[in-house]
Amino acid sequence: MAASQIAGKPHSRGEDSKPVVQSATEAAVDWPWPFSQADLSAGLRRYYSDPSIWVGKVQPVTLRHMQPSIGRLRAARVTFEGKAGEQREVFVVKEPRGTTRTGLAGAGRREVGVYRYLVAELPLRAPRLVAASDAGDWLVLEARTPLRPPARWTVADYETAVRALAELHDRFWGLGEDLNVYPWLSRPTEADFGVHVTAAANSLQRIVERGQPAGIADWPEKLHILAHLIMHAEQIIEPLREEPATLLHGDYWPGNILVHESGQLVFDWQLTAVGPAVLDVVAFVLKTAWWFEQMPVSADDIARLYRRSLREKGGQVWEDSRWQLLWDHAVMWRFLQEWLDLFAASPDTLLEARAESLERLWFQPLARAVARRLLGE
Repeated sequence: MAASQIAGKPHSRGEDSKPVVQSATEAAVDWPWPFSQADLSAGLRRYYSDPSIWVGKVQPVTLRHMQPSIGRLRAARVTFEGKAGEQREVFVVKEPRGTTRTGLAGAGRREVGVYRYLVAELPLRAPRLVAASDAGDWLVLEARTPLRPPARWTVADYETAVRALAELHDRFWGLGEDLNVYPWLSRPTEADFGVHVTAAANSLQRIVERGQPAGIADWPEKLHILAHLIMHAEQIIEPLREEPATLLHGDYWPGNILVHESGQLVFDWQLTAVGPAVLDVVAFVLKTAWWFEQMPVSADDIARLYRRSLREKGGQVWEDSRWQLLWDHAVMWRFLQEWLDLFAASPDTLLEARAESLERLWFQPLARAVARRLLGE
């Protein structure tokens, strides 16, 4: 998620949802794509099981809907010939940018890894991969049209998504060591722990030195809480490490899930990781609340449905006190892992526009978690 997205709010028609192709004037440009015609032709041959396919023109078209994404996302209308004659189809082109953290595998490499090696094992549906670079610099995926954007999700949509998340976690429950065969997966609570803590410490230092964003730098109480998080990172992560590891989507929320007539499709596997399941549930609740303040279901309803679904599938049960402990520690860890760095890179004007939501959705729950779990209040 880019820094500029921190203040974003979906428009009335849910423009932050998954892309839907809309007809637009096609511009004649020099080859603007990260792949070659040969790369795309090879991918389409596999996609359509037609070895005679050869790509002619590839032209940009407008994306009407766009969700927060790491990197660049656009659409291409491809004209190609094969056994069925000349065809024209639209595909989504993704270009992940950089890495999620220095020292970690690139976000694009993780996503390509999921599509190539894990997608057949997933209990939920993902879009089909057409072509991709081995390094994950670019991916070409099938395009699908949603029945409704995330801002218009129904209660049933939320319930389907939560049950699917529980099914994903159940499928890989306790298989952390088995997933070691995929070295590109993130391991935030284990091998990558130090990388995230160092990044968080550097972000806090930038906030203090620059005095920005003012909404954090001018409040000693908030700086004290953030410093306390970094100083006690090992204590924060300890209960999470005690949980069985599973496969995490890493950024599971309605903006990365397309409600299609044939079911739900899950996108954006760039933050896929191995770790405790509660991290995905917390991310789902907090990110959804950040973008859609008027959710048709509550955070408590989501957590209850997830716990019930996982109990029914795999028999996993948490006592309420244990779940609340894990939830508090997951909130603290997610802030260290992702949001502190994001806030440090955000201009004051962006955070000022979301000051009330930032306080209510992040700092108040964070302060309560720190008081309960780190300060013993």
